Formats: sequence, C-alpha cells, structure tokens
Amino acid sequence: MSIFYTILIFILATSIIVVFHEFGHYIAARICGVKVLEFSLGFGKKLIGKKYGKDKTEYKVCLLPLGGYVKMLDERELPVNEEDKNRAFNNQSLAKRFFIVFSGPLFNFILAIFFYFTIFFNGYTDFKPIVGSVISNSLAYNIGIKNDDIIYSVNNIRIKTWSDVNLQTIKFISEKNDIFYKILRNKKIILLDKIEYQKISLENENIIESIGILNFINKSQKIGFIEKNSPAEVSNLKVGDIILYINDKKINYWNDIVNIIKISPKKNLRFHVSRNNKSIFIDVIPQVISQGSANYGKLGISPLIDDQAILENTINVKHSIFESLKLSIVKTYDFSLLTFNFVVKLVKGEHSLKSISGPVGIANYAADSFYSGFISFISLLALLSISIGVLNLLPIPMLDGGHLMYYLVEFFFRKPIPDKFQLILQQAGISFLLVLSLYALYNDIMRTMQ
Repeated sequence: MSIFYTILIFILATSIIVVFHEFGHYIAARICGVKVLEFSLGFGKKLIGKKYGKDKTEYKVCLLPLGGYVKMLDERELPVNEEDKNRAFNNQSLAKRFFIVFSGPLFNFILAIFFYFTIFFNGYTDFKPIVGSVISNSLAYNIGIKNDDIIYSVNNIRIKTWSDVNLQTIKFISEKNDIFYKILRNKKIILLDKIEYQKISLENENIIESIGILNFINKSQKIGFIEKNSPAEVSNLKVGDIILYINDKKINYWNDIVNIIKISPKKNLRFHVSRNNKSIFIDVIPQVISQGSANYGKLGISPLIDDQAILENTINVKHSIFESLKLSIVKTYDFSLLTFNFVVKLVKGEHSLKSISGPVGIANYAADSFYSGFISFISLLALLSISIGVLNLLPIPMLDGGHLMYYLVEFFFRKPIPDKFQLILQQAGISFLLVLSLYALYNDIMRTMQ
C-alpha cells in the first residue's frame, strides 16, 4: 500500500469526523441565533471557499486537514456592529454558550451511533464465541473452561460473537468488576467461578488470550503468512511449514509458538518444521518489540486457517431497526466509557504513554481498515469519533472541555473567569497539547522503526 493512498484515506477519515464535529457547533450556533462567519475544514492557507446565505458565511477548505473550526461573531475578537451585538457569541446566555460548545462532542457520539446502527442493521460477520483451546494453568483453566465451550454471557450480558466476549470483558475489568462467565456445554448453561479483575492487566495486547481463552485459529500449527523482511523470511521459513518443535519443546497450538517467540527477543530459536513431509531444522532470532516498559520477541508469522474451519466458526449477525438503534447507543456508551477509563489510567500512570498513537499510527489503522472492507472502515470511524468526542470533553484549555469548565465556574461563582487568567490557561493548554502531539508522533516513529 503506497504512502500516497494511506495519506488520502487518513484525510478522508479525519475529514468525516472533523466536519461532523464542527457541524455540531454550527447547528447549535444557528439554533441559538449566533452569527457564523466561517466554517472551515482544516487550518492555514485557504484552498477553496465560497460564501453563502444572508450572513455570508464562508465555507472553506484549508491546507492543513488535521482539524477544523467554526468561527462565530464575537466582540472579543473583532468589532461588532450595534445591530449584530445580540448575535455575538459572547453576548449569549450561559446556557446557550454551553449548548453550542457541547454540541461538537455530542455530534461525535451521534456520528458513532449512526455508524454502529449501519453495521447492526445491515449485518456483519464475526467469529462464534466458541473456545478453541484453553491454556494450561491459566485463569480460564482454573475456573473450568474447556475446549469447545460456547461463551454464553459475560456478567449476564448475552454474547453472540467473539468480539462481544472481548468488549464486555475489557469493559467490566476497566470498571473494576470481577468477571463471571456463563458457558454453554452439552446444551446446558453453566455459571463458572469468578475471575478477579485484579488478576487481569489491561496492558495485555489480547485480554482474552491473557485469561487463557483461545479461539479456533489457535488450533493451527501451519504458517500461513510471513511478513516481508521479517526474521522469519530472512531465516528461510516458508508458508505451509508445519511447526512441530521449538528448542525441543513440542508444539500443540499456535499459542505455544507465540509464547515462546514473545519471551525470546534476540535469542536463537531452533525450529523443527515439516515441509513437504520432510523434517527441517531452521535457526531463527526474533526481533525486539517494545510494549510499554517491556520488550517482546516478534518473528513475523501468522497461522494458516483452513477455509472450512473459518466457515464453520463464522456467524452472520443482523438486527431489527429498533434493536440496531438500542445496540448502537449501548456500544457507543461502552466505548466512550472505555476511552474515558483509559485516559484516567494514563493520568494515574496505570497505562503506559507508549500506547498513545499519533497521526501516523491512525493513518495506518485507517488504511488497513479501509482495505479490509466497508464494515471495518466505519467501525474504525466510530471508534475515532468516540475518541474525539471524549477527548474534547476533557477539562483542558483550548479544547471544548476547557470552555465547558469555564462555564461551570461561571455558573457556580456567578461571574466569568477573567480574560487574563483565561489567556494564561489557554497558553498552558496549547503547550500541553503540543507536547502530547509530539510524544504521540514520537511513538509512531518508534513503532515504524521496530
């Protein structure tokens, strides 16, 4: 995939989200009778633009597509004619100003609900919540989960797909709730013992796997994909190789392979593979990947999954219009809560700052999801829209949440924060956002170098 197409897809994704966010401010301003001077997609030099309506509002696209804004009439920024003073933003009631500012993030959540509604109503495919295998002596093993069990519910939330298992488990752990799985075994629903939330780390890349539950993909021992220029390719591993042993340790599941590689960065591993019914020994050295404060090994291989196995373990899910609306609202709420909890844990130091992605990382995610299909792409757009909505509600000067914080102070103390103090807070907010953006970009660069 070329960098050019990745950039175009990134611009498309961010433009959709930004336009809808700013449209929320715009509509709210119109409802409240505030005069809108400009509606801009992007910052910097104007590329194209045109004025419409009795207010001669200028709608334009600017050079830098990473954001946008709605400029309203405001006496604090430019002189206002006497006849227009009642339409200036600064002269509106506290309730109207709050509504206008809050409507940007609100429209992000509405956009996410729309995307999820589209997915639920039109239907989507996912893997069935069937346990492929259980890691010995894991949390799942200790509460009695067995191969071929069907996960029926998580904390009494009905489960239909493997993604549901992941989402509900992560949600309840982030809320510091113990996990209670109900499984379907031999047509009987069984409530298992709880898994204490303290025993599960949200730092794990795959929460369900860290618990010890693996889906049908794990049953494969055959290599199905090798990354270009990866240690696997350099070492002459081939697609179709069946991995039998690593350092004389017998391989039963793909997870055995993953775990050995993960704990062996820069260590020589001897692979015993079967290729065209012949035994071959190959030495490989996994590269080092940093996640948080830990280093892990990576080889650059993925398992080969039989088409029949995929067919047998795939489910098509489609909902009625009312059920789709309900589920889309619930899912938007769930992901909003997860995003907020993630931010709180970052502030507390319970999550590594290395998990933050910048524009490069988002661009890669957007491009991958775009080429994976329509459902995958709008799912990512929904997540990004929720993230923008939650982040904009944080009480940081220069963000919508910072302005809402000013209005709350004004409501309780019956007078606005002095302009001089607001200016100081804005400068601090700009500095914070700049440092955060640079750090996120640094994370992106470090990931591309690994």
